[in-house]
Amino acid sequence: MQTSSSSGIPGVPTSTAATLLGHPKGLFVLFAVEMWERFSYYGMRALLVLYLTTPGSGMNPLPLGKPEGFNPGPGWSDGEASTLYGWYTGLAYLLPIFGGLVADKLIGTHRSMVVGGSVIALGHVALAISGMGGFNGTPVGMSIFIFGLALIVFGTGHFKPSVSVMVGQLYPQGDPRRDGAFTIFYMGINLGAFLCAFVCGTLGRQVGWHWGFGAAAIGMLLGLGMYTYFRPKYLADVGLPPENGKPSLASTFVVAAVVLSAVVAGLFHLGVFAHIKSLIADIATNALLGWSIVAVLVVGVLAWVMWFISKNRPEDRGPVITIFVYIVFNAFFWMAFEQAGSSINLFTDRYTDRNLGGFEVDTTWFQSVNAGLIFMLAPLFAWLWASMGRKKINPSQPVKIALGLLFLSLGFVFMVWGAREAGAGVEQAAGVTVAKASMFFILAAYFWHTVGELCLSPTGLSYVTKAAPARFMSLLMGLWFVSSFVANLGGGLIAAQVEAIEKGNIKLPWNFGGQADFFFLFVAVPAIAGVVILIASPFLKKLQRSSLD
Repeated sequence: MQTSSSSGIPGVPTSTAATLLGHPKGLFVLFAVEMWERFSYYGMRALLVLYLTTPGSGMNPLPLGKPEGFNPGPGWSDGEASTLYGWYTGLAYLLPIFGGLVADKLIGTHRSMVVGGSVIALGHVALAISGMGGFNGTPVGMSIFIFGLALIVFGTGHFKPSVSVMVGQLYPQGDPRRDGAFTIFYMGINLGAFLCAFVCGTLGRQVGWHWGFGAAAIGMLLGLGMYTYFRPKYLADVGLPPENGKPSLASTFVVAAVVLSAVVAGLFHLGVFAHIKSLIADIATNALLGWSIVAVLVVGVLAWVMWFISKNRPEDRGPVITIFVYIVFNAFFWMAFEQAGSSINLFTDRYTDRNLGGFEVDTTWFQSVNAGLIFMLAPLFAWLWASMGRKKINPSQPVKIALGLLFLSLGFVFMVWGAREAGAGVEQAAGVTVAKASMFFILAAYFWHTVGELCLSPTGLSYVTKAAPARFMSLLMGLWFVSSFVANLGGGLIAAQVEAIEKGNIKLPWNFGGQADFFFLFVAVPAIAGVVILIASPFLKKLQRSSLD
């Protein structure tokens, strides 16, 4: 629906006329909502693998000298924990496809965001309940935990594409403030991610895992409360349903999320997923069958992409093609980057010297390093892109993606170095103490990963809102997040192979020893991908509309 602002700019809602720092005040409302949603998501993410791998007899090492048995966990293997982490974080980025369709066709981005936030809050409440009283450490409690994770996945599916699209809806096409707006919005994401580890992480490790999970629910509820209070003034005509939509269905999607999550939890409780896992393992041992399934999936996806491109107007097809190309390279980036919550998180916990002046830095706090760096560096990058744009030297989108991949690769060089220093995963002789790597290696890795992220991620979101045809905006935003599904799931499944690589059961073309071999995989692959897209950048730029550069 087209509206006009009091300033006379067509296509801009009237509620965006009030500005702050040159941007509509509604941007800062969305900033706050996204901050609290990311507080809840990353608060749980920082704890998930650590919680799952903690044995029921207590933590090893115990947090700050707490007594044995104080804070037990399920005692899953590293591989099992990394696999669940991959599926959970991956599905949280797959469901936005369907959430985007629901927002586009039925209830609008405003209601979709409220539905998502409400379901996310319910999910974190379920995570907290799963550790209370007689549920703690029981099969029923673990099933409730899976119920909570499923709720968060469904809620994120509604929330994630909607809030990003609403940021884009604040600006007319061609507005030079758009890239800067998404970088400011990205600061909100990372402010929440920065704060959560100190709150959720500390509560989870020092008081009880489920206190940390419950604190994340409070963050999401705060975000919804702020949005409800400020929306009438600053976002009243942003995110409305389409003319033929059905906004009354919003509550139905909340009920559907609860029912489907209960089904997932029931299947887990009955052991269905364990049976599926064994079937997949059997398929994996049959190379011909496994590769045949992969080939069918790839051909099917390519056929759908070609059909979708053909459905667009001729002038829109080039930009849509570039979105799909960037989706592929976005997946390469996040597959490596998301090791932060699994393999790097466990390396930090087990192989890093975290003593600082007699104080042991909690493992979860390192999850805030990336977010803190983004919060400090994002204004610099926002100024840099705007300044280069005014001078007509702003790098094209494919060049920014290439830079992101190359900086990410550089960060993993420090992980390889640190793993060799610690002898991580290298078999030690009896009685020999395993060395610990300096925190410098973790911090250096996160620094370069952050620089890469700032080159690739906020500009990628902005590019989709600029290049996508209006009628497919939310769908293509959801498809952008599909690359994060592939990356998170793939990253988790790869992280599950650390032990096999350490023992030499999986052979790689290089031999640095132990986990250094594993981390070098993420030096090589992003570097190759970065070089490929850099070479292809002139052709990709031609496919883009000239107004997008």
